[in-house]
Amino acid sequence: MVPGIFVSIFSDVFKESIMQFVLAPIKQHVSYPFTYKSKVEILQSEAEKLKNRTVKLQQSVEEATRKGEEIYESVNKWLNDAGKAIEEAEECIKGEEQAKKRCFVGLCPDLKIRYQLSKKAEKKAMAIRDLASEDDHDPISFRPPLQQIVAPSVYAREGLNSRELFLEKVMDALLDPDLTMIGLYGLGGVGKTTLAKQVHRKALEEKLFDVVAIVAVGQTPELRRIQSEVGDILGLKFEGEEIPGRANRLYERLKKELEKEKKELEKEKKKVLIILDDIWKQLDLNAVGIPFGDDFKGCKMFLTSRNQDVLSREMGTQKEFRLDVLQDEEAWSLFEMTVSSAKNSKLPPIAAEVAKKCAGLPLLLLIMATDLRNREAYAWSNKLKQLSEFDNAEINSKVHAVLESSYYNLCGNEVKSLFLLCGLIGQSNIQIQSLLKYIMGLSLFKNISTVEEARNKLRDLIDTLKAQSLLLDGDMYGFVKIHDVVRDTALLIASREQHAFIITSGRELMKFPNKDCTRISLQYCDIENLSEGWECPKAEALFLVTKVFCLGIPHQFFKGIRNLEVVDFTGIHFVSLPSSLAFLSNLHTLCLHRCQLEDLAIIGDLKQLRVLSFANSYVVELPRQIEQLARLKVLDVSNCSKLKMIPANALSKLSELEELYMSNSFVEWEADGNNASLAELEKLSQLTTLEMQIPDDKILPKHLFSNGRLQSFRILIGDNWDWDDNYKTSRTLKLKLKASIHSGYGIKVLLRETEDLCLDEVREAENLLYDIDGDGFPKLKHLRVQNNYAIQHIINSTKWAVCDAFPILESLILENLMKLEKIYHGRLTVRSFNKLKILQVRNCQKLTHLFSLSAAKCLLQLQEIEVEDCPKMEAIVIDESENSNEVLEFNRLLFLNLRDLPNFRTFHSKIKAPPKIEKFLSKVEKFLSKVESDTHSLLFSKTVCLY
Repeated sequence: MVPGIFVSIFSDVFKESIMQFVLAPIKQHVSYPFTYKSKVEILQSEAEKLKNRTVKLQQSVEEATRKGEEIYESVNKWLNDAGKAIEEAEECIKGEEQAKKRCFVGLCPDLKIRYQLSKKAEKKAMAIRDLASEDDHDPISFRPPLQQIVAPSVYAREGLNSRELFLEKVMDALLDPDLTMIGLYGLGGVGKTTLAKQVHRKALEEKLFDVVAIVAVGQTPELRRIQSEVGDILGLKFEGEEIPGRANRLYERLKKELEKEKKELEKEKKKVLIILDDIWKQLDLNAVGIPFGDDFKGCKMFLTSRNQDVLSREMGTQKEFRLDVLQDEEAWSLFEMTVSSAKNSKLPPIAAEVAKKCAGLPLLLLIMATDLRNREAYAWSNKLKQLSEFDNAEINSKVHAVLESSYYNLCGNEVKSLFLLCGLIGQSNIQIQSLLKYIMGLSLFKNISTVEEARNKLRDLIDTLKAQSLLLDGDMYGFVKIHDVVRDTALLIASREQHAFIITSGRELMKFPNKDCTRISLQYCDIENLSEGWECPKAEALFLVTKVFCLGIPHQFFKGIRNLEVVDFTGIHFVSLPSSLAFLSNLHTLCLHRCQLEDLAIIGDLKQLRVLSFANSYVVELPRQIEQLARLKVLDVSNCSKLKMIPANALSKLSELEELYMSNSFVEWEADGNNASLAELEKLSQLTTLEMQIPDDKILPKHLFSNGRLQSFRILIGDNWDWDDNYKTSRTLKLKLKASIHSGYGIKVLLRETEDLCLDEVREAENLLYDIDGDGFPKLKHLRVQNNYAIQHIINSTKWAVCDAFPILESLILENLMKLEKIYHGRLTVRSFNKLKILQVRNCQKLTHLFSLSAAKCLLQLQEIEVEDCPKMEAIVIDESENSNEVLEFNRLLFLNLRDLPNFRTFHSKIKAPPKIEKFLSKVEKFLSKVESDTHSLLFSKTVCLY
């Protein structure tokens, strides 16, 4: 009985196993030829679902990209994988027609083809389901942190070997795990800032730290600016908090940055380097929001100052380096190289003696060498006489003596007045536009009738001061820089020659300026209230910058200084402007910068105003009385983001207005019928400079820009544009039109003059060059084209006469151009793209290569190539000839970034390309100098020369 039961159970289990492991798979395979239709239908359904999801995600990606955000790599990978899966599914679905064919003279279906199709469709559907089941991508993007300007390497070029060795010692100390705060001190002009910039450059280039920021502190630390500059590097944006709140956010952000890496990297912790340059007194790092000390060893600090005590006692540095003057040999090397860069490089015998008298101070060496270029022997002798012997304690006096000598050698009162004005402003980086406002108010330039003439004169004089090393290039476009030692000298001269009344940072206002004073400069002085009773009948200019937002200014303050021509108040909250402002009948320039402004009606009494500026101020409404300023030439409301109201017909009354600045400001055109209209601008017959945004092109007057008078402009048309400060030209145009680009509005007139152009969603333009500008964009320096489904070619010369295309273009960025087949089609002239330095191409789905070999010969200046997310891209350069072995030269190429190019084969290819390299460089982001030899041999053939 028991054995029978056992046999029965065993039999049932055996039968079940046979069915499960033998017959079921056989049945499944046998069914494949007969179920191919249903499996193809399932595949088609899954592919359609995936395609819909892909389209939605791609739209989100494009929106994020338009905002300047970076897309997460996982999102790009998913989109790329989805695109491949959809493409493979569609190819599989096409096989259904083949499966319908019959064999044996049409008597039997082709079971083999149906079997293969059915099995393949099932596999593809399963793969698509797996891909679709992946987690949603939220968020899909992030805003990348800003990058600071990196100074070039200078020590090797100037032959300063001791400075190179000194730099290595500083870097070793910064990498010492036991040191968190390092200091550098030395005389003014000895090269501390230059060395700080070299530390910044080296830390970035050699990737010694993961986050590197350099900030100039100066005599008057502006905590908000310091916080913003460090925050920019971290991608941290502050949203109106006061300084303590900003400090807390910055502290937590840096702390989180360090703690995050402790978890992710067990062996090597993430390191942060913050360089604070030119510290004059104790800076409260807690108030800024910078974590430091033993608890945050990953956060390194490098500080520079003139005073060792400031570093060691007040800031608590653990190690200080003293930067000494140059020894004779290197001092002579720097001096000789600076002088010899001039046309006449033959130096007189006295040159070595002059260099020696400069006591090895780089600033003094550069000033003297620059001043003596191409000068006659008597000038050298005169300089040598001025450089009398001083001991080291008197070097600062010596510098002032030499700088004063340079000042007195300036030709003309205009350039001298400009130099002294640069000192009175009290900033290291000075905006040229601010200088222009003050100069117009003081009427420093004679026989000048327009703002543009004054600007040209100003630029010419700035070049003169730069040639004398009294001014330097600014850290940003549109700025000049003055060394603090040079500024001190300018203040000494101004106090002596112009009886300037100067109170600098931290000093108390203990007395009034005297009656002979012509200039008053109060820069962050220790004061809470200004008092009445100032008697300065000769005063022409008043500059007041305060860190006390609610500084009290009495209503009768201007009663005794009523001849002022320039008034600049920065950083003050005015409930109403002082009533005595109406006494200033000669006031030509009024600047209320970074102020909170409410009642502005009194401005209507200032009938002689030529310049009125509210830049960066909190102001909601301009007063109706502004229409009374009949002589106004410049109106600046830039970065007044709260400005909502400009009374209708007020702007049209400003008949002499030449320049109107509204960047990042007023956009409420014609709102509620009481606001200003764009039509009013047509009545401003003298207008030559305009910065503004028009959110909707439908409100554009037909002939707004047709007269062609604009000489300088930054005009943004359409929504979702960002204002930034990275403009490198004076003529910028950004277009996102709902109507056709051919609809008029004078836009074509602007296009002919534009130097920096951005086109978004351009309609009715398949060929950018000839459809938009048939002359080849001869003045364009920067071009960005994005988010377009119509453009097939940037240039198509097959149907048009050949012209020089983009002859001075420096950067070309093409992004999300879904139908772009070629950058150019047809023939190029030899002058086309001659100046191109930067080429970036992203998400151009149909693009297979960038240039032909013949076109690549035009790219003499190309320094940077970036190509990303172009699925059909096979090569950078295609050689259309069959037997050519001509070498392709890219001698200036410094940076190559190739990312997400699944079909990429090689840098330089024939039309019939070699077999695709297996899984070749899905991501490449390296400087060419660091490309490894094995990768180099795969990517570059012998016909490519990069060095």
